[in-house]
Formats: sequence, C-alpha cells, structure tokens
Amino acid sequence: MSGVSVVIPSYNAEPFIRRTLESVILQARGRHRIEIVVVDDGSTDATPEIVEAMAGNSLARESMTGESMRGDAAPIALIKGPRRGVSAARNEGVRRSSGEYIAFMDHDDLWEPGKIDKQADLLDAHPRAVLVFTQATVVQDGRASETFPVLSDPEAFLAKAYENLVHWNYIPMSAVMLRRSALPEPAFDPRYKLAEDWDLWLRIASKAGDGGVRFIAEPLTRYMIVQGRATERMADLRLEDIAIFNEQLRLHPWLSASDPRRCRRTLHRLHEEAGYWLLKEGRRAEARRALGAAWRIQPASLKPLGRLIASFLGGATGEAAR
Repeated sequence: MSGVSVVIPSYNAEPFIRRTLESVILQARGRHRIEIVVVDDGSTDATPEIVEAMAGNSLARESMTGESMRGDAAPIALIKGPRRGVSAARNEGVRRSSGEYIAFMDHDDLWEPGKIDKQADLLDAHPRAVLVFTQATVVQDGRASETFPVLSDPEAFLAKAYENLVHWNYIPMSAVMLRRSALPEPAFDPRYKLAEDWDLWLRIASKAGDGGVRFIAEPLTRYMIVQGRATERMADLRLEDIAIFNEQLRLHPWLSASDPRRCRRTLHRLHEEAGYWLLKEGRRAEARRALGAAWRIQPASLKPLGRLIASFLGGATGEAAR
C-alpha cells in the first residue's frame, strides 16, 4: 500500500489542533501508511506545545508496535518557523514529507473515518488519476449547514474538470489527496495567501488529462466555519480570485475564444462580489474600481451600478447596497 503524508499548516490553532490531529490519527487504523507533518507558522499560543505532546504520544505508540507508519501509530513531525504565510508553510510541509500521496488539511477541519483509505485506494487503482477529492460537510456553529460540492453528473462534469474549475472552485482544500509527482515546484504560489488552493488545483487540472481528477461523492471531510473568521478576509480573497482568473485567461486564451459569454459572466461575478465585500469593509476607492469593472463587463446589470452609486453616499454600507 502507498504511503500518505498529511500536511497541516497551523497558526494560533490552540482551540482546534488537538481534535484535528485526532481525526487524522484515526485514519492510521486503515490499510495505508500515514505520516503527519504539522508546520507551525509562527504561532504565539500553545499550538506547538500541543502538537509536540501529541507527537510524543505517537512516537511512544510507534515504539511499542515496532512498525513505522502502520497500525494506529501515525508519526507526527512538527516543523516550527517564523510567520511566513500559509502557502510557504504548506510548501515546507510538502518538502519535509515523504509519502507518495499527499493529503492537505487546514488546522481546524476534520476527517471522517476511512477517508484516507478510500482516496488512496482510488489512486492505487487508477494510475492516470492525479487528484481525488471528497465532498465536505460545512459545519457552522456546531451544525451541518450544507454538503459541498453537489455534482449532478460527476463523470460528465469532470470530463471538463479544468474548464469547470476555472469558473468555480469546487474542490475543498481539506478534501484533497494527490500524487506527489503531480505537484509543481513550488506547489503553492506565495503570491496568494487566501486563494492559493484554487491556483494549485488549476495548475494541476490543466495538465491532468482524461480521468486525472476524480471525485468521491461522500462527505468525508468536515469544513469547520469558525465564528468571526468566515467573512473577515472575503474582499482580499475575491481580489486574488480575479488575479488568478485573469492569469488563466492569459495562459489559456482558448478559454475566452471557446466560451466568451461564460468568461464574461465569471469576470462580472468576481468583480461584483469583490466590490460588495470591499464596500462592506469601507474600502470605497477599491470598491468603486471593482464595481465599475463589473458594470462595464455587463452594462445591463443594475446591481453593481447601484452599489457603485452607494459607494459615494456617506451613510451607505455594503449591506445597504446588497
């Protein structure tokens, strides 16, 4: 069976990291060898101490079994460093890992039992597959709110995996396992601090070929929305989305040539959403640029025009312009 490296960047994850690691350690009871690489990105809380304690417990179990990366012993490596950002942290985790397959996880998400086995089994059985993702259950305030993504015809949808991914990031970060051989160097572009996952999936999917991107239609990942963090950087996220989308159009001009209307709709949506969040954050000059671009792309759309007007009104807010 193939070895799997689980890469987890962490930053001030004290409230979450123990349960996250526990959900990964449970995966080691399956058929595949697992190692866990936690990259602490300059935490100022007790995150490193918690990870070190759990790593010590894991090493004790491993010495008792006498088998590295087998049974219920999942070795945990902690890499500590200064604050560099999530892309640099993930890249360091990839470099310091050894598995043929790599699974990415955010420090506050959870996995259901059997996730690793099901994904690794699929990659073992399909040599042309380079990336496999699962559905994710979105959990907010302790309650499951939705399952993402829902694909009515996964086979047809993934036959155009790259083209559809350009217009919609349907791949949750913590739901992914991929072949190390499919990763570019560096894996995550340090220019991006919020949409770095979408950028990487696009670069992989654009070269994957038929059957390269696979889907397990089971909610084996739990995406945890932490109160206060869900929308705090949405404006910057959408600005990165715009930059990534424009870069894809530049690198692959056939996208615009083959479906110009869809490309215009996506550009319009990204600029309109960026304008809304920028306006909500009080970044009016940036909001006006984004909303003006959205209106120019689709002059018949009145919503960005209304928000653009609202941006000049002293008492207007993003909510009022919604």
